[in-house]
Amino acid sequence: MTTVAILGAGNGGMTIAAHLGHDGHEVRIFELPDYAGDLEEIIKQGGIRISGVEKDGIGAVALASSDIAEVITGAAVIINPVPANAYETFAKLAAPHLEEGQIVITMGKGGGSLAWRQILESSGVSEDVIVGETNTLLHGCRKIGPAEVTVFGVIQENVVSAFPGKYTDEVRSALQSLFPTRDFRRAPNLFESVLLDFNAITHTGPMISNAARIDSGYRKEEFHLFGKDENPPAVCNIIEAIDRERMALAQALDIEAFPLEVEHTRNKYNPGHAGDKVLPMYESMHTEKLEGVPGPYSLKARHLTEDIPYGLVTWASLGRMLNVPTPASEAIINLASILNKEDYWEMGRTVEKMGINPEWSKDRLKAFLEEGQ
Repeated sequence: MTTVAILGAGNGGMTIAAHLGHDGHEVRIFELPDYAGDLEEIIKQGGIRISGVEKDGIGAVALASSDIAEVITGAAVIINPVPANAYETFAKLAAPHLEEGQIVITMGKGGGSLAWRQILESSGVSEDVIVGETNTLLHGCRKIGPAEVTVFGVIQENVVSAFPGKYTDEVRSALQSLFPTRDFRRAPNLFESVLLDFNAITHTGPMISNAARIDSGYRKEEFHLFGKDENPPAVCNIIEAIDRERMALAQALDIEAFPLEVEHTRNKYNPGHAGDKVLPMYESMHTEKLEGVPGPYSLKARHLTEDIPYGLVTWASLGRMLNVPTPASEAIINLASILNKEDYWEMGRTVEKMGINPEWSKDRLKAFLEEGQ
């Protein structure tokens, strides 16, 4: 079995820790001191209780600590499933303690491996530490107690990449050994991971369209972002428009892309599809599992505060570099900025912030993604 360090004890981190601990791996979990209140309960219980899809029981945790050196020392794989704006924080803390041969994998927003690599290089950490990523979390999950999670869906097919891309196979192999029932597909480069972001596609338009309902708190307990009342055909048209911009960006980079409706069928995250039948966008978005997820109840939720600056802003910036129009994405960015009185264009992750020169040719960009130079 493998020694795995989980950096971040939120929904995703707790669930991955419980899953791997349930499977018999030696699991350690770290959380920042300001958010480490739940670690005591994990220690007391000896692990994290997991229920729902796939697993049921206690996933053993060997170590729960806010001492990052203690958690990552000797770990073969380090998983960092946190919001995109936290990648750099964890990378800076981990950098002095990383060891040759370790594999770091970010989960959540694509591009995490590049964010980590930038920090590691500035910290003098060599390429002997491999950094990779998946395009999303592996579970649809929620933390329901200090040391308890529930899983309401799983992503059966996950896209894997690394930065530099030449190390993707090593990352894929590590993930496949930890999660043998999942299918990990090798991405041609990390921009497939960046672009295959279901949350940026499906969260942002519905959040903007339901802004008045969310901000007023009217009958809060009855609000479900993907409910039929909240997500009618017109709102699904926004989702479709953003998705088609995502496809155009992928095609400009010679990345094979499929409509969101097809992706829903392929990864089987949304149950209710008959075999391989592809449903129209409205029907694809309305499934029992998605409609039952409550909230969010604030316009400051990650559905905007993460999915706009680290999702749509990145896409729009890439579109300007590649001469691919992204009017729907840009409209949502502008409206979100107005609603929350934030400049998401300024805050967001642009190609320049990713260390990419917007004047580069497509071939130069691909070489950078593969070789890291």
